[in-house]
Amino acid sequence: MYAHHQASLDRITEHFAADDTVLALLLTGSIAHGFADERSDVDLAIIVSDEEHQRRIEQSQTTFFSMDLVTYEGGYADGKYISTHFMEQVAERGSEPARFAFADAQIVFSKIDGLDGLLKRTVQFPAGKIDRIRSFYAQFEAWHWFTTEARKRNNPYLMTTAVSKLVLFGGRMILAHNEQLYPYHKWFLRVLEKVQDRPADLMPLIDAALNDPTETNVKTFFDTVNGFREWEKPPMGWPSQFMWDSEINWMRGDSPIEDV
Repeated sequence: MYAHHQASLDRITEHFAADDTVLALLLTGSIAHGFADERSDVDLAIIVSDEEHQRRIEQSQTTFFSMDLVTYEGGYADGKYISTHFMEQVAERGSEPARFAFADAQIVFSKIDGLDGLLKRTVQFPAGKIDRIRSFYAQFEAWHWFTTEARKRNNPYLMTTAVSKLVLFGGRMILAHNEQLYPYHKWFLRVLEKVQDRPADLMPLIDAALNDPTETNVKTFFDTVNGFREWEKPPMGWPSQFMWDSEINWMRGDSPIEDV
């Protein structure tokens, strides 16, 4: 941790330790993950009681922001108010990004018994790995098809979207194979690069597909991921799985597949 981040964290800790409603403070985000540079902000999870958390939800007071508590120019502290009940829900049924938010989190201070164990449960890879891969595979196939449609129609918007989604779901297949949580878009490629079992040339192929989405570059990325292993495929076929996950998911109240 940079010295100015530590000095800022010391001031932040003093601020929240004096607040009787705060039961624990977690350092999260890029500093906790080891991704920070000198300009990074200080990300926090501020744990309050279930009752206080509910009050904050009802009054739309669930976030914290301060430029006064940090010691460096251009920096700020950015936090979210949560409760242990919220963390238990994440551990039970949270999305991968919701779980990743607690990955590498450091307990700055705590008045909560068993917080460390609860943290460990929140960052476990969710159940249903095979079903996740099947859904991601359907998206992978579908968005590859959309790249061909974009090329036929000379549609740059569709091409940009399709290649991004192709990379997203090809990458999510690899992450799920490694039981590595998907961190959402900001840190997606950083986390993907670090997984142990992946095609050796995966990252250069992603760069080529994104920056120059020629038919060859897109196909090379698709074929490399598709041939990396024998992927679990949807028994109903990928078109029906895509429809289930992306076209009629609203009928069940399910989240979009890219957010799970």
